[in-house]
Amino acid sequence: MLLSRLWPVSVIEKRPYRYACLVGVPVGLVSAIIGASFAGLLWTTLPREILGPSAAADMSKTGQWNMLLMGVFLMPFWETLMAQLLPLELGKMARFNDAACVALGAVVFGAGHYLNGGLGHGICSTISGALFSTGYMAMRACGYLPAVWTSYVAHAINNFLLLFVVPFVISSSDQ
Repeated sequence: MLLSRLWPVSVIEKRPYRYACLVGVPVGLVSAIIGASFAGLLWTTLPREILGPSAAADMSKTGQWNMLLMGVFLMPFWETLMAQLLPLELGKMARFNDAACVALGAVVFGAGHYLNGGLGHGICSTISGALFSTGYMAMRACGYLPAVWTSYVAHAINNFLLLFVVPFVISSSDQ
């Protein structure tokens, strides 16, 4: 287990949710950085017709508080259950190794976002899904609930940064 190199497993098992946050927050930060960078690369190299619409564009029309509630708290929880918990636990039941479970979680997460937001959103979400699934698998030895919490925290941080911080930074740099 990745965390056992940083902390003894006995320490992690005493406070698994604290360590789930310690894993989830940096995974969310890295995911947002990679996702924003890759989205920018796709945006500059491919025609917009190929990339498809932004899945978050419709959500921004509902107001800041609704976008915060839906985009940062509720949707990441639902997507964590459907795109990490379910496929990763089914993969473990089918005796997939950790890398195969991460790939399965990434594909399920990316496919769901592709169906909702087009090719660009699907590609970027596949990368994020791989990172969220890696966080899940890193904490899975402590139980599925700390693993879900890790993935959820990473997803919520990622969405907060991409929905609120990145647009603010981009709009500030345009002036």
